[in-house]
Amino acid sequence: MKRPDSIEFLMPVFRSLREPRIMSIDLETLIESKEDFLNNERIIAISMSYGIDPIRTKVLVADDDTVKSELKILRDMDRFLGELQPNVILGYNHSGYDIPLIQSKLRKLSFSDQLWNFKYYSGTAIVTDMMYVIAEDLEAVGDFKIRKLRDVVSNPRYATLKLRRKKENVIIDGMNVGQAIKHLWLNDRTSFLEYCEGDTEDVLKIFYHIFYNL
Repeated sequence: MKRPDSIEFLMPVFRSLREPRIMSIDLETLIESKEDFLNNERIIAISMSYGIDPIRTKVLVADDDTVKSELKILRDMDRFLGELQPNVILGYNHSGYDIPLIQSKLRKLSFSDQLWNFKYYSGTAIVTDMMYVIAEDLEAVGDFKIRKLRDVVSNPRYATLKLRRKKENVIIDGMNVGQAIKHLWLNDRTSFLEYCEGDTEDVLKIFYHIFYNL
């Protein structure tokens, strides 16, 4: 397989942005078994990190496990996208999970209820999946197994970066990750927010490291 050159291609694109508005997004969902994956699972939180120095993070958390609460945080996300107007949208496997999941929710809404900012910016911004960029940076593109972000943030290549590294928050005895996320959401909001913020902030920091040498 010929070595991909997406980093080489994207580097001048990102550096040519006169007013970069770069955002990293991640969803947290209620998914307790493999059968729930991309099967209409409930979105309970949306984390969005943006800016450079300092990086800011906005986390929208659902009040309960209902369609009403889910739709509220999706609308709040849509409103924030309209305010930020991102020209780069990052994520970690968001092309394979987060964006398709949101799109599946939109298919159930009427035309007048659509999240138009999400549709606009996910269609016009440079949507870059850092899972693949990082694989290229680590020279591991031949392995198409989805790499866990937990392994990425502990990789020696990124050891000097000031990452949040909060993946350990969901390592709880007797629980799988999905169960741990639900437990934190219901019982430990501080650790839950740390976990959400850590994911999007770490992805954004690695992006800046790769493309801007920051």
